[in-house]
Formats: sequence, structure tokens, C-alpha cells
Amino acid sequence: MDSFGPSDWMKKKSTIPLVYTRISDNQQSKEDKRQPDAKKKPALKQQKQRIEQGLKSNKLPPVKAENWFAEVRSGTDRDRAEWNKMIAKAQLLTTQGKRVFIAVQDPSRWARNTRHSMVMIDRLHDMGIPVFAVREGIQTGSVGDLHPTEELLFIQLQGGASFVSQEQKKKADLSVDIAKEEGIMSGKGQPLFPFARMDPLDAYYEQLPVISVPVKEGGGPTAFKRAVATMTAPNGPSESGMVRLMKQEQERRDKLTDSQYKEWRAYRDMIRNMLIELNHDPFANNTDAGPLNFKARALMRMVGRYLKEPWKYKPRPQEEIDEILLNFKDYLGTKDLKRYASIVGKR
Repeated sequence: MDSFGPSDWMKKKSTIPLVYTRISDNQQSKEDKRQPDAKKKPALKQQKQRIEQGLKSNKLPPVKAENWFAEVRSGTDRDRAEWNKMIAKAQLLTTQGKRVFIAVQDPSRWARNTRHSMVMIDRLHDMGIPVFAVREGIQTGSVGDLHPTEELLFIQLQGGASFVSQEQKKKADLSVDIAKEEGIMSGKGQPLFPFARMDPLDAYYEQLPVISVPVKEGGGPTAFKRAVATMTAPNGPSESGMVRLMKQEQERRDKLTDSQYKEWRAYRDMIRNMLIELNHDPFANNTDAGPLNFKARALMRMVGRYLKEPWKYKPRPQEEIDEILLNFKDYLGTKDLKRYASIVGKR
């Protein structure tokens, strides 16, 4: 029967532990994202602290600063820079006659692709380098120091993480495909500025000739942006916001035929007028958004993709729009549903 835990040779002072810590990008907190240096990210520092505590409780040698490898990469990626760098160092130390083991917080930190994990464990095994998961207290063993039951448990736990990762990716991909097919807008989409003093696109084309006028004569791009912002103030695009509007309008002109653009413009104007009637701008930023209107928010969520990228999506027909407005709760996003529930619950 196997005796679980680190081997006696791993406890010798001459043994060198290499520590590997990893988080995926979507596991980063706001504090993690603010810190560009992986070794200064709170989540990775906490992983290292847990590993150090595990090494100490198992009477294993402490890890030196130069033997800590940390990165923000998906565990499904086999070409992780720090992972490869750590393995290369382990192999180099072994060829120099050193005894080495790799410590991770748990099997899921090692990898999330079972095949890649087993291939690497097999390579390290033949070089006498085990991987030790401090949380579970299990190792993969090595040549001459077999730990088959522990190694199987390590791979099973890592395989479970791999399965979860694959299922999460499938669900994420499916939800993205469905959203694209249905044309649901997950972000803010295309602002229509329903409360602007003048429709920004009307002002855009009215002032467009100003761009070709020499700057010394009061024309040019800056004068153009300032003129449109002034004509649409106070609830239109700002001068800086005009940069995005100009880019988006140019992209539509480049990718749509004249008839397609006319269809888009008519549809856009219809939706904008509906927002005016509903007296709410779902995407207002520091402007008068009007009283909260969940019909307007559901409407923009369902037509936003076409308004933003009309070369990729189709406009929703009038009967669908009528259905959205009638049963708006069925078309609200998660955040708006919570807001709606909290408002209705207070009545």
C-alpha cells in the first residue's frame, strides 16, 4: 500500500523545490488586473503563501525567490512561458546532479488539459522529478520512487478540472453563438442620443464639408467635431466622442452598399424615435436618461447588434419589436432583471 505524502528524500536540505503558481485571466480580481507584474498579483501571492505553508508543514525545504514561477495563463495552454521555463530549470538542475521536485497548490494549477499534463508528468517522472500538490498532500512520483495511487489521484483531480474547463468553454461558446444568432447586445452597443438637441447623424452630414476646408480658414477635423458637438449639445456626443462616431460611420459606409446603408439609417431612425417616445436613453452617459423605462432597455438589447454592425446581423421585423415591447421582461439582461425585481418588490 502506498504511503501518501512527500518522500523522505524530498525533505533533505539539499533538495530544491520549484514552485509554480497560475491563474487564468478570468480569475483575476480588480486588484490583480491593476498589477502588471504577475508576482505582485494578490491571487498569485496567496497561492505562493499557501504552498510555502504546505512545504513547512510537511518539513520540506523552503523555496528560494528565484525558484518561484508565476503567470496569468489558461491551464489548457501547453505553451505557457513560465511553466516551460520552470520545467527547463528543473531538467537543468537534474542534469547537474540536483534532486528537484515541483510544488503546486493543487492539481488544477498544474494544468487543465489531461493529455498535456500526463505527457509532461511522464517526462518529469523519467528524470526523477515529481510534482507535489500541497493542498491534497499527494505527489506524482518518479523513477525509482513510484507512487502509483497518488499519481492516479493527482491525474483524476486534474482531469476533473480539465472536464470542468471544457464544459465551461462549451457553455460559453454556445451562449456566444446563440447571442450572435439572435442578435442580442451584451454591451452598450450603438448610442443613438435620443435627447440630443439635433440628431448627431443629421449634424454629421450637415457639417461634413467642414473637414475639407483648410484649418487656417476655420475648417479641418477638429472644427468639424466641435461643430457637431455644439449642434447636438447638451445630450449629444462630445468632441472626443465624435472620434468614435466618425470611425463607426466610415466603417458602415465602407461595408454597406448604398441601399443597405439607407435601410440601416431608416431602421436606426425608427428605433431612435421609439426611444424618444419611451422617454429613456438606455446608454446615456452623464446625460438626462429620462425616467427608467425597461421597455427601452429591452428594445436596445435586442436590436443593438444590428445597429452597431449591420453587415453582420439582420434587423428585427416589426412583429418582433412589438413582441419585445409587449413582453419586455423576457428580453431584459440579468442586471436589468434584478433592477426590475427590486423596483417591483418595493411597490
